[in-house]
Amino acid sequence: MSGINENIYLNKLIQRLNNIPNEFKGLCGVCIYDPDTKWYFGINDDMTFPTASSIKIPILIKLLSDADKKLINLSDEIVITEQMKSRGSGVIHKMTGSVKMTIENLAILMINLSDNTATNLCIDIANQKEINEMLSDYDFGTMKLNRKMQDYQAINEGKENIATPKEMNLILQMLDNKSLFNESVSNKTLDILAINKSTPISQPLPENIKVAGKTGGMPGVRCETAIVYLKNRRYILTVMTSYGGQSEIPQNFLNGEYNGSDIISKISCETYKYFNTIDNSSEFGQGLTQTINY
Repeated sequence: MSGINENIYLNKLIQRLNNIPNEFKGLCGVCIYDPDTKWYFGINDDMTFPTASSIKIPILIKLLSDADKKLINLSDEIVITEQMKSRGSGVIHKMTGSVKMTIENLAILMINLSDNTATNLCIDIANQKEINEMLSDYDFGTMKLNRKMQDYQAINEGKENIATPKEMNLILQMLDNKSLFNESVSNKTLDILAINKSTPISQPLPENIKVAGKTGGMPGVRCETAIVYLKNRRYILTVMTSYGGQSEIPQNFLNGEYNGSDIISKISCETYKYFNTIDNSSEFGQGLTQTINY
């Protein structure tokens, strides 16, 4: 009976999630995976979206895999000259003069601050062609790193970093279950992805909830993929949006006109409420922390 009850409760989540993308003015793809039950949910999960900075996850994996194979040393230092700096997100381009930084610290800045200078250097070190070969070897048919960050010529030529929501979710599944990447690479990747940062998925959650993932945004595009860790379980959530328009002003939840960040946060909130309730309930739906009978 408890299984039937939980399935009915799960269907209520599915109903809410199916309605949210219809309220968004652009396109939205969603993936949710529960490693414990193997439950998978998708909306437009095979649709191709620009990845924005979430493409930095496979860059990080390739970099750490090369280090694990002793092809590179993460402690090696790179001297970053003014000519090597890229604009946009991050802090390195704001530093004056030449900057010396280890490869590992470049990787951390690439993820935690989405630093574009650090990212482009990591792409050079990991090799763009080899990153794409790695993705192809792991049967990611759509996901591809087609350009560096802030490469406006490539953007104007139609070269975009792309993936499907299913692929962005799957790459975290592989890190979580160590199915393709070895335990050392998987754990170090997740440790870097979990360094504290405020994102659309994490913002509506309690501060003590651990989130390991990467967000990304460009005009009209917002996406994020992350593992959310609860007390006794975890889930993997991916949301990708496009055609969101050029406005940088968050829209009001009440009128249904969300920008990409808002819709990711709303989906994150609904998903968290479901999994957190299940995580803290008995098989009959009674809250485990409640000790008072009414």
